[in-house]
Order: sequence, then C-alpha cells, then structure tokens
Amino acid sequence: MKEARDKTIKNLTRGKRLRKWEIIFIITMLAVPVVHWLVFWLYTNIQSILLAFQLPKINQNAPIRWSTLEIERFFHNFQGDGWAIALRNTIIHFVKDVLMLPLQLFVAYFLYRKIRGWRFYQIVFYLPTIISGVAMASLYERLIQPGGPLDMLFPGEFQNFLIMPEYATIAILFFTVWLGWGGQMLLFGGALAKIPVELIESARLDGIGTFREFIYIIVPLVWGTASTIIILIMTQMFSLQGAVLLLGKGGASETQTIGYWIFYKVQLGASYYNEVSAAGFIFTLVGVPVIMFIKWLIERIPVVDY
Repeated sequence: MKEARDKTIKNLTRGKRLRKWEIIFIITMLAVPVVHWLVFWLYTNIQSILLAFQLPKINQNAPIRWSTLEIERFFHNFQGDGWAIALRNTIIHFVKDVLMLPLQLFVAYFLYRKIRGWRFYQIVFYLPTIISGVAMASLYERLIQPGGPLDMLFPGEFQNFLIMPEYATIAILFFTVWLGWGGQMLLFGGALAKIPVELIESARLDGIGTFREFIYIIVPLVWGTASTIIILIMTQMFSLQGAVLLLGKGGASETQTIGYWIFYKVQLGASYYNEVSAAGFIFTLVGVPVIMFIKWLIERIPVVDY
C-alpha cells in the first residue's frame, strides 16, 4: 500500500513538473508574436495617429507641436494634391476586383468539372500567379510597348500606353486582371474540392443542368469563401499600390492610387510623415464603418454547412 501511494505521489509530482514545462513552452512560443504585434502593429498605429495631430519637426530635437493643421490641409488640398484622382483609381480597382469574382468562380467551376483541356487552362490561369510580379510586369511592359510583339503584329497601333494619362490606368487594369486571375481561382478551387461528390451526383441524377447546378448548388456552397474574399478585398483597398509601383512607378499622375500616394510621400522623407498619417487616419475613420457595414450585410446571407 505504501509503495502504491509513493508511486502515485511521484506520478503527480512528475505531472506537475511536466505541466510547468508545458506552460513555459507555451509562453515562450507566444512571446514572439505578441511582442511583434505590440511593436509593429499597436505601437506603430498609435504613433501614426499621434503624428496626424502634430506639425512636422524642424529637427529631431525640436519640441512636439500639437495641431490639426495636417487634417485641415488634407481637406483643403483634396483636389489639388491628387487625392481625388487617387481615390477614383482606388475605387476603380476595388470594383474591378469584385466584378472579377463571379468570373473567377465560373472558370474555377469549369476546371472543377474537368472540361476538355482543363489541365492546359489551369497552367494558363495559374502561371502568372506563380511567376514573380516584377518579372510579369517587365514582360507586360515589353509586350505592349512600341516595337514589342503586339506592335509587330499590329504596326502603328501600340504606343507607350503606361505614360499616356488617358490610357495608363486602363493598361494597369489589364495587367492586374491578368496577374490576379489565378489567386482567387485557387481559393475557389479549394472550396469546390471540398464539396461532397455524392451531393453533385445526386443532383445530376435528378436531371439538374449545368447552369442550375452552378447557381443553386455551387454558389451557396462556396459563399463562405466568396464572402471572405470580398472582405479581404475591402480591407486591402486603401493599401493597393503594387501594380502602379511596378508599371511606370506612378509616372502618369492619372494612375495613382491611395496606397501608392502614401508610399510615394513616405519615400520623400520624414517631413511628409505627418501628412501621410493624417490621410491614413481620415481614411481609417471612413473605411472601418464601411467595411463593418458590408461585413454585416454579407453575414445576412446564410452560409450552407456541409
């Protein structure tokens, strides 16, 4: 009896020791992401908000001067500083991304149905996503510039569209459609792959056609993925600047987006940090309620569980 009791006490002590090391391990593993969040998200965003209500410093040792001048200047210079054009282009890119979703789902559905040549189409749609964006931008720029392959096929029809204000935004939109087509399709493909085969086979035995299958079965079953993608597109709307940076670097003012404008101003130096912080603060105040409202509307549509 004494040996059994001693063995039980030993096991309990060992178990407590193991739990102690487990707690230490968990704390250690969580310390890195928590510190990263505190430093690179919380501290950075608090500093950005504070900068929006300060005047630029003449030098590093100058005292902090609190003022709402940068926010007032933003509204005063909204038209003259290119903000109206940047906002317009940002909305255009957002609408383009949303309108692409049904087409991406439609194409992903036909690849899911394994139509003739579906493997070839997979390569065509996914290859631009796999290749580096810088390489694809260089290829696209050479493709449409004077003396490029398309200009050889249609002599005199192609000019340097990326530096022509009336065509630059359209040229960048074509590039983003080409480059961004495969990413969302990959997500839709994963959602389609999880649909029970028995459900599709049962519907086909009942005589459902391809169109009705897509509308009444496929769309409701992948709505959870589609709604998540829409929210992600909205959260990234004000930071979009990659394509504008790669193609012409915003040389034509007509191509600027809000994300590129912020990037460009930050590159100019610390004297513009207050202006950029004020702009970011204002767009956050506008964007967060809009995103939360759209999220609320999307969640009103029931998600089908399977």
